Amino acid sequence: MGMLTRRSFLSHAAALPALAANWPEFRGQGDSLTAARRLPLQWGPQQNLAWTAALPGYGQSSPVVHGNRVFVTSIEGENKETLHVLCLDFKTGRELWRRQFPATQPGKNNDMTSKGAPTPCADRDRVYAFFESGDLIALDHNGRPAWHRKLTEEYGPFKGNHGIGSSPRLIPKGIAVLAAHDGPSYLLAIDRATGRNLWRADRPNKTAWTTPTVYGNQIIASVNGRIDSYHTADGRPLWSYDNIKGNLLSSATIAGGHLIAGSSEKGQVVALQLHDTEAPRELWRATNATSYFGSPLVHRERVWLTAKVGVAWCLDAANGEELWNGRIAGECWASPLGAGDHVYLFTVKGVTQVHRAQPPFDKLAENTLPGMERTYGYAVADNSLLLRCGRQLVKVSA
Repeated sequence: MGMLTRRSFLSHAAALPALAANWPEFRGQGDSLTAARRLPLQWGPQQNLAWTAALPGYGQSSPVVHGNRVFVTSIEGENKETLHVLCLDFKTGRELWRRQFPATQPGKNNDMTSKGAPTPCADRDRVYAFFESGDLIALDHNGRPAWHRKLTEEYGPFKGNHGIGSSPRLIPKGIAVLAAHDGPSYLLAIDRATGRNLWRADRPNKTAWTTPTVYGNQIIASVNGRIDSYHTADGRPLWSYDNIKGNLLSSATIAGGHLIAGSSEKGQVVALQLHDTEAPRELWRATNATSYFGSPLVHRERVWLTAKVGVAWCLDAANGEELWNGRIAGECWASPLGAGDHVYLFTVKGVTQVHRAQPPFDKLAENTLPGMERTYGYAVADNSLLLRCGRQLVKVSA
C-alpha cells in the first residue's frame, strides 16, 4: 500500500484560515480543526466560565457560529412534535430569537432514537436547520423564515430504529442533505435562496448517522459498507468504494487530498488517496484503532480516534502506525478537536481532556462543569469554546 506524504499534510495545515470568525457547520469546516487563538485549556465552575444558556426541550446537535450569532436546535414533546431553532448572542448568551415549528413526522422521544441530532449550517444570509422529522427550514439571521421543505411528505417517511443524524453541508450555491435510512434514501442538493432542488441522487436503502464530506467538486458519503462520491454541480456519481465495514456513525475526514474513513470495527479505519473523478487508492488501514461516535481528527500529521469504551488512539497519518493509545475519562460522542499544539477530547459525561498534539501526547488538563452530562458537540471561536449538552449551552473563555 502507498503512504501519505508529510508535505501533503503540512500543506493542509498551512491552508487553514488565519482567523476563526465563524464555525458554520458540523465540525466547523467538516474537519474539527480550528485556527482560533487563545482557546482555554482549563475551566470549571469558578474558572473561565463565561455564560450558561438553558435551551428548550432537548437536542443532540452542535451549535454553529456566524459573526456574533450562535444558532442551535432542539426538539420537545412526548413525540418530538415541536422543533426549535434558536439564536443567541455569542458574547453574552442572551437569546435573540426563537422559532418553533410542528414536526412533519413525529416520533417517540426516547434514548434509542435521535433527538434533534442534525447540526444546522449557516452562511452570511441564513441558517439551515434539518430535523429527523424531515423538516428542513431556512431562516435569515433575524429569524424570518425564508423557506421550509418537508422531505418526509415529499419522498416518504424516514424508517429505522434510531432516527436520522446526518447534518446538512454547505456546497457551492447550495446545501447538501443526506437521508440514509431503511426506506428510499437519497442525497439532495438544494438551492440556498429558493429551497428548490438543484439535483437529487437516489441511494441504496442503508442506514447511517454520518454526515457527507466536501472535497473540491465532490461530495462524499460514507454510509454502511460503502463510500460514494458525487459531483457537486449535478449529482452524477463519480466513484464508489465498498471495501469497508462499520461506517455507520463516524463521518469521514479529508486532509491534504486524502480521506480518513472512520469505522467501529477493527481493521476497517481506512485512509484513501483522492482524485478528481477516479476511484481512490487505499493507502493504509488501522490495525486496532476504531472510531465510534466521534469522527477522525487529522492534526499535525497525526490521526486521532476515539472508541466506544473510553479509549483514544493517535496514529501516524502517513502510514497508520499506532503511536499512542490510552484510557480517557469516558466515552466520547463529540469528535476530537485540533487547535494548535493541543487536542481536545470531549467525553459524554462532561469531562474534557486536553492533550499535547505531538509526542509525548501528555494530558495537560482535565476539565469538568456541573450539569454537563451528555456532551454532544461544540463550536469554536477565538478565545472561546461553546459546549452543548442536551438542555444547555455553555461558553468557556480564556
